[in-house]
Amino acid sequence: MTALGKLVDNFSWPIYCRSYLATLGSLLIGLGTLIVSRQSDGIDSLSPGWQLGLGLALFVGAILAIAGLFGSSRTIERWADSWSGHEIAFVVMLLALPLYLLLAPIYRRR
Repeated sequence: MTALGKLVDNFSWPIYCRSYLATLGSLLIGLGTLIVSRQSDGIDSLSPGWQLGLGLALFVGAILAIAGLFGSSRTIERWADSWSGHEIAFVVMLLALPLYLLLAPIYRRR
């Protein structure tokens, strides 16, 4: 059996949902941090609307990452379903595969 065949046979949807939410949360945190770091004067040079938006992105990203790693399976599946309704979700799904491969052995032992 090939490695891909083993991956498909052992695929676990709740664990993949965890990796999807953690990846999406990390992307939001990373994007917010990148925007703030690219400002020469720091976050103070941004307008209040941008500050609020970045703060919200960082907060939501942190909530998604924490919930993805530590939330219950039922909550994780509902959140992953609601956060994957757009076409860009396919890109995040591909980015979540390496994290899935890291998390699968850990969460299967539980």
